[in-house]
Amino acid sequence: MSAEGVPRRRRLGALAVVAATVLALIVTENVLAAAYLNRIERFSTDFSSTFLLRRIQALKASGPQVVFMGDSSLWGYGLPPGSNAVAILAAEGCPCANLAFKAGSPPNYYALALLLQAAGYRPKLVVLEINQPAFNPADQGYATLHPGLETVARPLLDPADWAALGLSTAPSSLRGEADRWLSSLWLVYGARADLRASILGDTDVVPKEPPPADAFLGTYDLAPLDERNTGVHYLEKTADLLRRQGIPAVAFFTPTNHALLHEYIDVPEYASNGRYIAHLLEQRGVAVIDLDRAFPAADFIDNTHLTKQGQRRLAAVLARRIPALGVAQVSALPLHEASSP
Repeated sequence: MSAEGVPRRRRLGALAVVAATVLALIVTENVLAAAYLNRIERFSTDFSSTFLLRRIQALKASGPQVVFMGDSSLWGYGLPPGSNAVAILAAEGCPCANLAFKAGSPPNYYALALLLQAAGYRPKLVVLEINQPAFNPADQGYATLHPGLETVARPLLDPADWAALGLSTAPSSLRGEADRWLSSLWLVYGARADLRASILGDTDVVPKEPPPADAFLGTYDLAPLDERNTGVHYLEKTADLLRRQGIPAVAFFTPTNHALLHEYIDVPEYASNGRYIAHLLEQRGVAVIDLDRAFPAADFIDNTHLTKQGQRRLAAVLARRIPALGVAQVSALPLHEASSP
């Protein structure tokens, strides 16, 4: 062998050692990260598509469960992860999975239902949270998908959905393709937002003073609802998709702080829109539980976000009204319970 060949072989050998070491580190990190991700109790604010797909895979592996879809109210705004109603029900023995996240809305429910279908997963029951602000064109989730959900749901949506939800038809960039490739190979990279939120915390700071009523001016759009409303359209599509699959569904109206919002929502238009939503769901075989006025003002942080006591009350009411949850009662419910809805 020539003198020049020896250094070249040494360099190649060193590179092989480096590559093997990096691969071993990635494999080790993937194993550790997978174990850690499985312990995360709820979606982070900026959850990744990697985390979402792992959660769906875990659901499929666990068998039929009761799947909850909702927004920040059911997610547990301002509270530790284990304090929301779904976590409480799960602790009492319910086979519950919480797919609620902060920007949850009917378009996101539909995209989630499509993903479950594509994964071949059939829930035992789907519980939908219905919050009237989601039908307001000014709401964050009115006609948009969460980025972590959009990334994986895009191929399942038809052209009409792309147009309605403002999805870009621009070709994938090299950077985007590299990001997807790295996410599929390196779990720590793919689930970085979820790991960061779990380690550093992802709970909103509750204001020291309750917000005034005018802080929610514009949150509720009282224009009459019809099928031109994007929220209505995707709520219908979600219910129709579940019915075609033979998956039973229940919907509940988010408990709302009428004492705070009295001057804005205690009007005929608000009640009429609620009846409209309930009717379109019931027409599609979805049972509706109206909890809109069921809770006292003391159970709220603000307009719809519940305190720990409020979340426990919500868990108790849902356990009582939905026998499929398999929970006879929720333990240690505070004694000053509101009148039964």
